Parts: sequence; structure tokens; C-alpha cells
Amino acid sequence: MSSQQITELFSLTYIAYDTSGMITDISTCASSLFNLSVNDNLNDAPHLKLLNENYETQSTRKVFVCASEPFSSEVGVSVDNSTVTWMKLDFVPKEAMTYVRFSPIEELIAIRRLNKQLAIQDPHTGLLYRDAFVNRIKDVGGYGTMCCVRICNYQRISEVWNIGVANLVFMEVLSRFQIEFEDATFSKYSTDCFSAFVPIEHAFNIEHLYNELNAPFNFNGNSFYSNVALGYYREKEHDDHEISLNKAEMATFDVLSEKLRLVEFQDALAKQIEWQNKIETELRASMQIEALKNDFHIAFQPIHDTSTECLIGAECLMRWSMGGKPVSPATFIPIIESSGEINKLTLFTLSQIRRLLSELDTEAIDSGFYLFSINISVIEILDINFEKKLLSTLAEYHLSPNKIKLELTESALIDNFNYVNEVLMSLQRHGFIISLDDFGTGFSSLSYLCKLNFDEIKIDRSFVTNVVKDDRLQSVFNSIVSLAKNLEKPIVAEGVEDMEQMIYAKAKGVEYIQGYHYSKPLPLEEFISYVVADKSSYLHFDS
Repeated sequence: MSSQQITELFSLTYIAYDTSGMITDISTCASSLFNLSVNDNLNDAPHLKLLNENYETQSTRKVFVCASEPFSSEVGVSVDNSTVTWMKLDFVPKEAMTYVRFSPIEELIAIRRLNKQLAIQDPHTGLLYRDAFVNRIKDVGGYGTMCCVRICNYQRISEVWNIGVANLVFMEVLSRFQIEFEDATFSKYSTDCFSAFVPIEHAFNIEHLYNELNAPFNFNGNSFYSNVALGYYREKEHDDHEISLNKAEMATFDVLSEKLRLVEFQDALAKQIEWQNKIETELRASMQIEALKNDFHIAFQPIHDTSTECLIGAECLMRWSMGGKPVSPATFIPIIESSGEINKLTLFTLSQIRRLLSELDTEAIDSGFYLFSINISVIEILDINFEKKLLSTLAEYHLSPNKIKLELTESALIDNFNYVNEVLMSLQRHGFIISLDDFGTGFSSLSYLCKLNFDEIKIDRSFVTNVVKDDRLQSVFNSIVSLAKNLEKPIVAEGVEDMEQMIYAKAKGVEYIQGYHYSKPLPLEEFISYVVADKSSYLHFDS
């Protein structure tokens, strides 16, 4: 029988009954379908089973009610324990009777059930979504250990192999956890992360679990290392499961930020995350155009020539305070980078350089020979409009590109090397000086260095601080200087704190020095005083 014929059949299916439930009229189709006749009572039909969408039995008295206004409802009908048929019931009161017409809704119920299932369960992995996960744990009762598992190299596997292989790795890690704990409840967190709740009755060694999840495995003859990170929280009785899940997730985020791989949630972490959230909130407010000039300022750290000890310029270092307390750039710069607004700080830095040069002009200081270094994020370079914005701002402030040094860290070159290199070449053609910052701490591939277009190497302070006393550091320091000489690139040593370090760097051929031996980073007004008091200013002026 076709679906159209079924629909036509049901359109002829009706029952009329009185206030006691006695059937006063019934169509032939309804009589055949429900095994009922005139004078039968709907409330006394044990062969007729009515169900709601959750498959809970409904009494006929509750379904076949008498009302003063038309209404509709939906039920599943089973006759003599046969297959459940889903129907829509349209009730129409007429005089002392009620007519009910039956219509098929199998497809509607199937779609609704599917949508409900998709709302609570991931169709690919079969894992519950967050709300359903928490509700399931509440229904089971008790407390236990909440875990959050992240496959840290999921994206890398997807890029090298394909998304299908990455998903197989995900399922392999998941199955290892499930095999260990059959009574655990699992939830999908993201494409590379899932959560699990292990009841307290199941004692286990978390380190053993962690090792099992990270054990290598083979697929089509290839070995894979899942590189799993595991954050967890051991619940106490009466703990709120949703808060426990939040804590396990926090621990996982801490795993990633601290480069650790197995971390238990501690109360101190919550305070740290609260502090981080506060920083992010305050930063968003400070990044507004009207607040930028008031909340941020530039500190200028002098750079000197080792041969003449003359001041040749400064590195421009971003400073920001929250509640009157300074926040480390290592904390707030990555947050601004992730927001995509780092370019605002670069352009702000250029405005402060313009302000500084104007102040020096009023002091009759010839500032034309000074170079000012700006730290550039790879996020900016990957912006196709970066160069245009930079040149436009320089023109606005009447600044020449050949007086601006752009510092870029080695680690920024690992990805998108070819594109970044092309941008650097273009910037060089405009007159910018490109400095390789924090040299020795990043990628440091000689093959990349041979291809990279840069003008200067800046040796990281970690190789300078103890160089006079540490033979191994001396070897590294000397090798970097030798490499720079062979590449015919000048070198800047940062973090030079005392005379011994200064003498050592100069003896090895380092051209430029930056560090507390000469000066700490200075606010704009103090840097102007430093320039005015520095004899090198007058040496340049007299020449």
C-alpha cells in the first residue's frame, strides 16, 4: 500500500464517543485498525495500548477526554502488543459527543526523534554532548573523577595525512579509555577532545591511564603517537558535576599552556584563570581607540655602538598596566595577537616615535641618525594589508622607513616561510631594516637562514646573562657571532647587564649592545633626558 493510500485510509479513520467513553460511532477503518465497535468503551479496552513519545504508557482516560473546544494530541498506538503506530489525534466536540480523527505522523516522529538524538549525541562518535553528559551523570548519581582528554597533535596528523586518519586516531584513543573503564560516561568536547566521568567505585591509577592513552599504535603499516594531554579533577561528595567538568577542562587548558601533559586541577588554577579572564576583559577595553593612548605607553631601551659607545637608537617596548600594576608583555601580547588587533599597537608605537622625534627637535637634537626597533608579530605579516597600513602610517607621521627596524622572532618563520620571506623582501625594498630577534631560541635552520632576507641578528639574552662564567654558553655565543660574520650580518647583544659582559661581547665582535649596562627601558620623557645627557648626541651633532 502506498503512502498516499495510507494517508487516504487514515483520513477516513474516526471515532465518536460520549462523556463516559462509550463509542457512539466509528468508521470501518477505525474499527478494523483498533479492533473496536459501537458500544465498546474506550476506557475498557485492554488490548489498546497508548504511548507518549518517550514510550511511557498513557491511560485512555487521559487521552480520550471530552473538551469544550477543539484540540489535538499525538500518541503511539499498539493493538494487541503489535508495532507502535504514531498518530495525530484531532478532537472536535459536537453536542454531547466528541469526534476524534486519526492521521499518520510516522515521518514527523522519526524526524523529531532524529533531531532530538542529534541534539544530545554526536552522530560520528556516538558520544553525548555536554548537557546530556552532565544530565546522564546526575541520573546515575554518586561522584568520581572527571577527565578531559585532548589529542594535541590532531591538527598536525590531519594536515600530514588527512582528516580521516586524524579521526581514526581520535577513535583509537577514545576506545582505549572505554576499554579501561566500561562503566564510564563519555562526552564529545571538540574535534580533538573528549571528556569522561569515572565513578568513584572504580579505583584507578591516572598515570597508568595516561600512559595507555599515549602508547603508539599502527594503522596501515604506519606508527602513530597520539600525544595526548590529560587534565582531571577528583570530585568530592556532593560536588556539582558541571563545575567539576569545568575544572577538568581548565586543567586541560593548563596542560597546553604549560607544555605539561598530565595535570590535576588545583584551586590555584581557578584563580589563575580568573586573573587571565580579568586581563582579557581589561585589555578589550584598553584596545578601544579612545583608551589606547591612555592605557598603553612605550618604553625606549637605548642601543649603543660597541666601537664608539655612541647611542644609535632604541628598541620600542610596549607597556601596559592593570589597576596600576604592570602586566608582562609575555602575558598580554599573545592575548592581543589572538584577538587580531596587534596591528593597533604597532601603529600606536609609530605615533610615539613621531612624538619622541618632535620632542628631540625642540631640544635641538639631531635625531636623523637614530634607528628605532619595533617588534612585529607574524600575525601582522600574514595580514595582506599589513605593508599598506605600515607605509600609510609612516607617511602620516612623516617617518622614513630606513629609520625603522622591524624585529621578527625566528619561531615566527616556521610556518608560511615563503610568504613571510616575500613580505620581508618587499619591506626591505621600501627601506625597512629587518632584524632576526631572539636568535638561537627559535627554529635556527641554516637552510632557512640562507634563504631568509634579513639585515641583522639579535642574540637572545639567555646566551648573554652568564656568558662570562659558562664555557658552554661561550661556545654557543661565539658560534652565533661567527655565523653572523660569515653571513655578513651585524649582531646586537641584548640583556648586557654589566661591564664584563660588555667587554666580552665587544671582544668577540658584537657591533651593538642593548641592556641595563647602559640603561633600563625608559618612558618617553626619561629617554629624551637620556639622549640630552648622553655625550654621543653631541658627538653626532658636532660631526
